[in-house]
Amino acid sequence: MLEKIIEGCDKLFRKFGIKSLSMDDIARELGMSKKTIYQFVTDKNDLVIKTFTHILKYNESRCSCIKNETHNPIDEILLISRDVSQQMKGTNPSVFYDLRKYHPEAWQLFENHSNKFIYSQLKDNLTKGIEQGYYRTDMNEDIIAQLYISLIQTISNPELFSNIDYDFSSVYNQMIKYHFNGICSEKGRLYFNSKIS
Repeated sequence: MLEKIIEGCDKLFRKFGIKSLSMDDIARELGMSKKTIYQFVTDKNDLVIKTFTHILKYNESRCSCIKNETHNPIDEILLISRDVSQQMKGTNPSVFYDLRKYHPEAWQLFENHSNKFIYSQLKDNLTKGIEQGYYRTDMNEDIIAQLYISLIQTISNPELFSNIDYDFSSVYNQMIKYHFNGICSEKGRLYFNSKIS
């Protein structure tokens, strides 16, 4: 039952944001009573934390599967980025604002996920790409991995794109192109362009 609640909340939060939904709204949308929900969570904040813990674990599992199934570092990042773009398509940009402002514990989960899991995955990817000749050899993997994390945190700020029609998926895809254009060797650039054309 908790899994059903969490999966339902994941969809609701993506569609409406977090702050705009009361526990009454959530119960009504999920077709169950608040009493049922409160058997599994203590309050809305606990529900948000459990939902985002589930989302991040799912993302880690998907990234690990993709990493194990691909041998080319460019393919790995492209497959992961397509996965993320698909998940984020239609996501209300206020989700990140709501998390940061009203649910700092859940936001910290997102920050930790970026600073530890994504950082380590990306650093491994950079090392593999350099060894295989797809990425430039004149860069510092630690710095590039940290810059990538900073970009993710930047594009997660809805205020930054408030003057344009903000769609996280589109901005994320541009960030990936920006990333590859900065790190690819000539061999890597040719391969990358063949994959996106």
